[in-house]
Amino acid sequence: MSKVNEKPFTRHWLAFVVLLLALCLDGSLSHVLGQWTMMPMNTGVPQLTLLAFVLIGVFVPRESWLLGWSVLFGLIYDSYYTGILGVHAFIFPALVYLMLMIRPYIPRTWPFVLALYVILLTVSGVMNYVFAIFINETTIDVLQMVAQHLGPSFEINLILFAILYYPCSRLLVKLSTD
Repeated sequence: MSKVNEKPFTRHWLAFVVLLLALCLDGSLSHVLGQWTMMPMNTGVPQLTLLAFVLIGVFVPRESWLLGWSVLFGLIYDSYYTGILGVHAFIFPALVYLMLMIRPYIPRTWPFVLALYVILLTVSGVMNYVFAIFINETTIDVLQMVAQHLGPSFEINLILFAILYYPCSRLLVKLSTD
């Protein structure tokens, strides 16, 4: 189908609801899974909001509000989960911008979407670590950060990706084509 005949995407509120639901589930899953993922030496943090940004960015390519929403959801994420305003308000837009630049080269199949998600998880973890060093919130070195935070976070997020990819991608494709 040519771009001239494509209908503009008008269901921005549905994408917003998906992001809001993912943001709420981030905290709920952290609380429910905390006894297994939040050990003193290993912390695995679910990143469902980032997964929602990736899935919306890939499967709803005509969503024009995504970068603006990343700032808003970054501020909400910071105020609700971290308590330090500005960290995720910078990280989410940077990751969404990176994703939007890579998106034209990514096929809409699960291995490529998974690779994009892993790249963005890695960049997010490194950016969080840099911010923590910058504001003197951590004293661990890079190897400890990779072993104690990135590794367990990858584990929990890859499991969540495997569970949520198919139903969420089908839902977003359906929303963007109707």
